[in-house]
Amino acid sequence: MIPSLGIETALAVAVFVILTCFGLLRGQLSRWRDLPPGPPPFPILGDIPQITLEFPEKCFAQWRKKYGDVIFLKMFNTPVLVINSITAARELLDKRSAIYSDRPYSVLNLELLGWEHDFGIIPYNEELCRHRRWMYQPFFSKTSLAAIADVQRNEAMTLLMALLREPIKFESHIHRYAASSLLQYVYGHRVESDDDEYLHIIETALDETMSSAAPGAALVDFLPFLKHIPAWLPGAGFKRRALKAKKTVREAARRTYALAMNKIKEDCMNEAVLPSLIKKASANGTLEAEQPEIMMFGLTLYGAATDTTQTVIRVFVLAMVLYPDAFTKAQEELDRVIGCDRLPTVEDRHALPYLECVLKETFRFSCPGPLGVPHATSENDEYRGYCIPKGTTILPNLWLMSHDAEVYPDPETFRPERFDGVHANQEDPRNIVFGFGRRICPGRRFADSSVWQAMANITATFDIRKARDVRGDEITPAGTFASGLINHPHKFQCSITHRSGQAAALILGDRR
Repeated sequence: MIPSLGIETALAVAVFVILTCFGLLRGQLSRWRDLPPGPPPFPILGDIPQITLEFPEKCFAQWRKKYGDVIFLKMFNTPVLVINSITAARELLDKRSAIYSDRPYSVLNLELLGWEHDFGIIPYNEELCRHRRWMYQPFFSKTSLAAIADVQRNEAMTLLMALLREPIKFESHIHRYAASSLLQYVYGHRVESDDDEYLHIIETALDETMSSAAPGAALVDFLPFLKHIPAWLPGAGFKRRALKAKKTVREAARRTYALAMNKIKEDCMNEAVLPSLIKKASANGTLEAEQPEIMMFGLTLYGAATDTTQTVIRVFVLAMVLYPDAFTKAQEELDRVIGCDRLPTVEDRHALPYLECVLKETFRFSCPGPLGVPHATSENDEYRGYCIPKGTTILPNLWLMSHDAEVYPDPETFRPERFDGVHANQEDPRNIVFGFGRRICPGRRFADSSVWQAMANITATFDIRKARDVRGDEITPAGTFASGLINHPHKFQCSITHRSGQAAALILGDRR
């Protein structure tokens, strides 16, 4: 039997319990007050009603004036931190990368769509570390960079031939250039036509993935219980689309893996990424265990690089139409350094500083991934006296960082001269647009080289001008962009013509 307590003892216990509960509640409220500033959230929905669906990066940029360069939001019950400055991004994502290198868990992508081995979105774990090791040799060694340059030069020649033949389809030709370069380097497969079967199956998988990842479908990432809704139920269209996309993704992984296996049997293009990886895993006795990861590794490389690369090249063409003086200066530099008897190569790159300025300004002018890929905190952290809870989704506003007027004066104007070494602000935008910390884009050197090869060869051999209507009047592109994960320029018209008969002869005759 429990002895009864005296009145004084009971009161003392009651006071202790009340004070303890008050202390815990006060601690929770204090932690809530210590969060970074941000708009007050709505009940249940959080800040979702206040965020614009189109160009959220510009909405976040406006909020910087009121809340500063780190803004705390709630999306349902998910804490989100928007980083609106280069300084904050480097202090958190670079210097504290040990706890800012995770990814928010995506039910939609990792479970419903079948991208569970996508190194771009998986958590920071042993699998990611393994994939990073797989990427080092083919994307960072000197011999690999030379092999990359050879592949891209060959595909650049195909691009020039296509532009010479059908310049009106320049967007399609640019897309094929980016895609073909990846297919050849990753799988050892040379694309010979626009209806290439492997190009088709991968693009279909990516298209279905993107259409299935619309904002309405992404709701399942904030409300995970929605994944259990039967696909046949009215209103579960997102799940039916996801199941269809997952089947296509699996088929693309299977067929491209078989393609890489065939390249090994043919004993050709052994320096290609997937065949080399398969051979190494087989020699180490780990192929059976690693096969599911290797199958998705190639698709992930392709998906991560192709869309952004072709977007940057399209932005280059648009900028040259809208800012013809920059294009003329780049052509004059190429004529002065290279001459008219050959085409530029990567060995000439160091001698073409103005073209390098044009490349930097192209990356800055329209950041290909406005909000990058979200990070997540793996531990609680404190920054500037604010509490950043474990599991917070981190959104780096790369668009704002590359359009910050304090770093890049007159940011809406395409001005390559800002990088000529004379001006005070010399922040290389490639240190921004490829991300930060341990989750920085691993294919950044491939992408940078691919963009340069296309820019240099197009500038050397073609004139890019405004198109004209039936009355002969110039058509000025709107220069606008679509909102989304990738900052695609809207379709525009332009005139692309070879500079001279000698330029056409170089395109037709150069096979180096």
